[in-house]
Amino acid sequence: MKQLYLCCHVCMMFLLVGTQAWAQNYTISGRVTDASSQDGLAGVNVVVEGTTTGTITDLDGNYRLQLSQQNPTLVFSFIGYLSKKISVTDGQTTVNVNLEEDVTNLEEVVVTGLASSVKRSNLANAVSTVSAEELVETTSPQTLDNALYGKVPGVNMVANGGAPGGGINVQLRGISTLGAGSSQPLYIIDGVYVDNSTIQSGRTLVSGAGSGSSNATQDDASSRIADLNPDDIESIEILKGPSAAAIYGTRANAGVIIITTKRGKAGQTKVSLKQDIGFAQALNLLGTDPWNPAKINTFYGEGTQQAEQELEAYNQAVSEGRITDWEEEFYGETGLLTNTQLSISGGDAKTLFYVSGGVRSEEGIIKNTGFDRYSFRGNLEHKLTDNITIKSGSNYVRSKTQRGFTGNQNDTGGSIGYNIAYLPSYADIFPNAQGDYPINPYFNDNPLAIRDLGVNESEVDRFIQSFDLAANLWSNNTSFLTLSARGGIDYLSSNGMVYFPEILQHQQALANPGDIVISKQDNFNTNFQTFLTFNTTVGDNINFNTQVGTVRLFQTQDILLNRGVGLSGGQTSLRWAKVTSVLAQEEQHITDVGLVAQEEVNWDDKIIGTLGVRFDKSTLNRDQEKFYPFPKASLAVNISNFDFWNVQAVNQLKVRAAYGETGGLPKFGRTFASLTPQLIGNRLGGQVAAGTLNARDVDPNLVPETATELEFGVDASFLDGRLGLEFTYYNKEVRDLILDLQPAESTGITAIATNAADLTNKGIEIALNTYPVRTQNFSWFSKFIYWRNESEITRLDIPEFLSGSFGGGSLGKYLVAEGFSPTTVVGTPVDTESGRLTVFGDGQPDFQMSFFNQINFLRNFDLTFLFHWKSGGENINLTTFLTDGGGTTTDWSADSDGDGIPNGRDRTDEFGPGAARFISDASYVKLRELGLYYTLPQGVVENSFIDRVKLGVSGNNLLLWSDYPSYDPEVSNFGSDPLNATVEVTPFPSSRRIFFHVQLDF
Repeated sequence: MKQLYLCCHVCMMFLLVGTQAWAQNYTISGRVTDASSQDGLAGVNVVVEGTTTGTITDLDGNYRLQLSQQNPTLVFSFIGYLSKKISVTDGQTTVNVNLEEDVTNLEEVVVTGLASSVKRSNLANAVSTVSAEELVETTSPQTLDNALYGKVPGVNMVANGGAPGGGINVQLRGISTLGAGSSQPLYIIDGVYVDNSTIQSGRTLVSGAGSGSSNATQDDASSRIADLNPDDIESIEILKGPSAAAIYGTRANAGVIIITTKRGKAGQTKVSLKQDIGFAQALNLLGTDPWNPAKINTFYGEGTQQAEQELEAYNQAVSEGRITDWEEEFYGETGLLTNTQLSISGGDAKTLFYVSGGVRSEEGIIKNTGFDRYSFRGNLEHKLTDNITIKSGSNYVRSKTQRGFTGNQNDTGGSIGYNIAYLPSYADIFPNAQGDYPINPYFNDNPLAIRDLGVNESEVDRFIQSFDLAANLWSNNTSFLTLSARGGIDYLSSNGMVYFPEILQHQQALANPGDIVISKQDNFNTNFQTFLTFNTTVGDNINFNTQVGTVRLFQTQDILLNRGVGLSGGQTSLRWAKVTSVLAQEEQHITDVGLVAQEEVNWDDKIIGTLGVRFDKSTLNRDQEKFYPFPKASLAVNISNFDFWNVQAVNQLKVRAAYGETGGLPKFGRTFASLTPQLIGNRLGGQVAAGTLNARDVDPNLVPETATELEFGVDASFLDGRLGLEFTYYNKEVRDLILDLQPAESTGITAIATNAADLTNKGIEIALNTYPVRTQNFSWFSKFIYWRNESEITRLDIPEFLSGSFGGGSLGKYLVAEGFSPTTVVGTPVDTESGRLTVFGDGQPDFQMSFFNQINFLRNFDLTFLFHWKSGGENINLTTFLTDGGGTTTDWSADSDGDGIPNGRDRTDEFGPGAARFISDASYVKLRELGLYYTLPQGVVENSFIDRVKLGVSGNNLLLWSDYPSYDPEVSNFGSDPLNATVEVTPFPSSRRIFFHVQLDF
C-alpha cells in the first residue's frame, strides 16, 4: 500500500511539472494590419513589455511568438505608426492588431545629440525630419540638397546655377556669418563629419569672371554633398539653430544636418531594382526682342555706317532663311536622364546587412554639359555578444561633372550667356564646312566655339567610412551603463581641368593664346568620439540619463592650381605651355577637440528637462589652446500626459523652450598674420606681407564667432492624430562676427581681422499636418508649412560698407550697417536725407510657404505633389542689364513710359537714372514635385518570384509662376556667399525634369 502511494505521488509530480511546463511555454500568433487599408504590415516589432523577448512580422503581417509569462503585455511598434499595447488573457493564443498611422510622428525617435536620441513627443526643439519617402519616392532628385527644397521650415535655399551636378546654398534660420566663417550647415552621415567644401577650379580666371588666386566664388561649382546618393538615405534630421545644435559646438553656427543611411532588417533577404529614365528641358527661356530694319536704325543710329552694315547683314540672313533664336540654339537641348539603383538587404538576429549600387547619368540642356555618378554602399551590423554591437558603413563614389561656361566674364567672351546677350538673331557665327568658327563681330568671342571647344570638367573620387560600437557595460533592474564609440573618415580627391584652346577668338588677341588651369585637391577628414551613458530610474517614473564624452576631429586639405598660357596647338599639357604659374597652393591642417556633458531628466513623459555643455578648442581659433564653452538647456512639458487632462479631442499638447550656444570657426588663414616669400639680396626668405595686396594681420584679442538662440514652441495633436500642429518662435543672435578693419595706409597692412559686429535673426515656423480623409480605398495626407526670418545688424564697430562686385551703386550693392539687414539691397541715386544709397529691399524673402499632398486612391494609385511659394526678396538682375546693352531684352523696343525712348535704352543710359531698373522682385510659386504611381495588385504577382511591381511618372521643377524678368529667381552668381547670394549674371538656366519609373522588389 505504501509503494502504491509512492508511485501515485511520483505520477502526480510528473503531471504537475508537465502542467507547469505547458503553462510556461505557449505560442501567441496573429496578424498586424494597417487600420485604414487592412493590408498586412511587414517588419512590425512585437515585444513582450519589460523584456527583450520579441519578433517581427513577415511580409503579410503575420507573427508567431513563444511565451513563458502569464498574462503578458505585447507592444506592437512600427515606424510611421502609433505604438499599441495589448494585454494577453489566460488561454488566449491569437492576437490580431490594427495600427493607426502616426500622422504627427509622435512615436518617431529623433537623433539630437552625439550619443542620444529622444522620442519626438518629448522633444524640446523644432527638429525637422525628412524621410526616405519624402526624399526619393515622389521623383528622382538631382542631388541630396536639391531634394530638400520646400520641405523644411526655416530653410532658405539658392542655387549656384542650373548646371547638372547641383550646387545649392543652404541657409538655416538666417545669416550666421558675414563671410569670415562657413555659411553652410555641418553635415554628419552615420556619425561621420563630411566635407561640403567648394572645390576651386580656376574657371573664374580663365573666363575672366574674377581675379585673385583663390577667388572661387564665381566658379559655379557644385556642392560636394552632391556626391551622396539620395537613394541610400533612410532619414535626414535638421537641427536649424543653436538651441538644438549646441551639443555640436564650434562647427554648428549654421546648423547641423544629420543623415542616417539605410540598414538591413532581420528576415527574408530583400532585393530591390529601380530604373528611372527621363529628360530635362529648359524651365523658362526669356525670348528676345525681334530684330528688323527699324530696330537696327534705332539701335545703331539711322544713317551711320554701322547701321548700313547691319542692315546688309540682316537682309542677307533673311534671304538665306538664317534668323536664329540663340536661346533655343544654346539652351534648347533635351538632356537624357537615367538613374539605376540596386539594393540587397536582410539579416538575422545577429547580423544585418544592406548593400547597394547606383549609376546616375544626366545630360544638361547645353551641349557638352552633364553629371555622372557611380556609387556603392555597404552597411553591416553585427551583434558580437548579447552586450556588444558593431556597425560599419562603407561608401565609395566616383563622379564626373561638366558645367560648361555660363555666368559672368570680363572682356574675354568666356561665357555663353554673356555672349548671346549681345548677339542679334541675324548673326552668322556657325562653323564652316572645315569646322572653322568665324569671328563674332558683336562680342569678344564666338559662343558656339566656347561651347564646343572649351572644357570645364572635374572628376571626384570619394570614400566615406563609418564605424560604431555600442556596449552594455553594466545593468540591473533600474539602471544601465553603456559605452558608445563612433566616427570615421571622409576622403575625397578631385582633379579638374578648365581649358580654352588657342584658336578661340579672344585667345587670338592675347600675347600667349591657349589657356589651361589644372586643379588638384585632396581632402582627408577623420573624427572620433566616445561617450559613456548612465541611465537610471528612480521610483516608478523619474528617469535620469547622463552622458559624458570626448570628440576629436582632424582635417587636412591640399590644394594646387597650375596655369599654363601660350599652349602649343591642340595640347592640354602644362609642358607645352610657354608660361606656367602656380595660381594657388595651400596645405591646411585643422584639429578640433571637444569635451561634452549632458543630463536629461524625464518625469513620466510629462516634464522633460535637459542641461548640457560642450567645451571646444580648435587650431582655427586665434587662441588655439583655449576651450570655449557652449551650454544648452531645454524644457518640454506634455500637458496632455497629466492625469487632470481630459480633453478627448486633443491627443497631445506640449509647450517647450530651449536655449543653446554654438560656435563659428573662421576660415583657414583668417586668424594669423600673412607671411609671403621674398627675394632679398638674391636669397629667398619670408616676411610679414606688409605693403602687398594681401597684407593681413589679426587682432590679438580675437575670439570665435558665437551664436545664441532662444526658442519657444507649442506642439499639438488633435482628433486621434488626424491633425497635428507645430509652432516655433526663435531669436538667434550671432556675436563677435569677424570682419576686416582697414588700418591707416602708413601701417602697410591692408586688413586686420577683428570681432566687429553682432546680428540677430528672428523668425517663426509653422507646420500643420492633417489627414482629411482616411478610408480603405482613399486616403489623403496634407502638410502645410510656413516660415519667415528677419535679420538685423545690432552692432558694427567699423565703418559701414557696401558689399558686391559690379558697377558701384548703379547696378546694386548690399549695405552692411547697424540697424539694417546685412542683405539690404541699395543703389543709386543717393538718398538726400540719409546720405546713403537708396534702399530698394532685402535679398532675404519676406516669407516662404509650401503645400505637400499625398493621395492614395483605388488602393494601388499614389499621387504626390509639392507647391512652394517664396514671397519677396530682391535680386540684383544683371542679365537684364547685359541684354539691354545688347538690344536683346524681350521688351527692348517697347516704350512703357511713352517718352519715345525704348525700354532698353531707358534702363541703360550710362547705367540709368537709378539701380532700381536692375533690382527685381524674386517672388515665385513653383510646382516642385509631382508623382503618380501604380502598384500592381498582389494577386497579379503572388505566383511569381516578384513581390512587388511599382510603375510611375514624375517630375520636379515642373512649373514656375513669377514676374521675375530672368531665367530663375532662385539662382545666384556667387554660390554660397552669405551676403551676395542674390546676384545673377546670365546663369545656366534651370531645367524642368520628367521621369518614368519602374521598381521591382523581390
